[in-house]
Amino acid sequence: MIPTDAASTSATESREPSFMAQSSRVPSPLERISVKSVNRIVIVPTADISRLEAEDNYVRIWADRPYLHKDTLTRLLTALDPAVFVRIHRSHAVNVRRVRELRPQLHGEYLVVLIDGSEITSGRSYRPQIQHAFGLG
Repeated sequence: MIPTDAASTSATESREPSFMAQSSRVPSPLERISVKSVNRIVIVPTADISRLEAEDNYVRIWADRPYLHKDTLTRLLTALDPAVFVRIHRSHAVNVRRVRELRPQLHGEYLVVLIDGSEITSGRSYRPQIQHAFGLG
């Protein structure tokens, strides 16, 4: 039976915008990544990650120690906060909060130095993203 009185109709209408708002929400960025190991699952907070490195269909996550996560770098980056993780090379992304310095190189590349001392050379095609992420310009 379909409700025909005004109270029933207004109650139904008031629920629709709430449902629409929930379905159109963008998922919030991951705060933790679950990494499966041989006989355990390690929870890695994204704030602890220094960098990400692509290895075929896996991603090496560099945090307190390296972890190997079964996912592609592109897919993982879509789930992470783009204001925190920036892709600097086709095989590398860094946590901008863990970058100590940028050293400009020839041909538009940067040598990215992280607070742990590791160094990664960026790809030329990622220069605009790097400049935007660090307010260069």
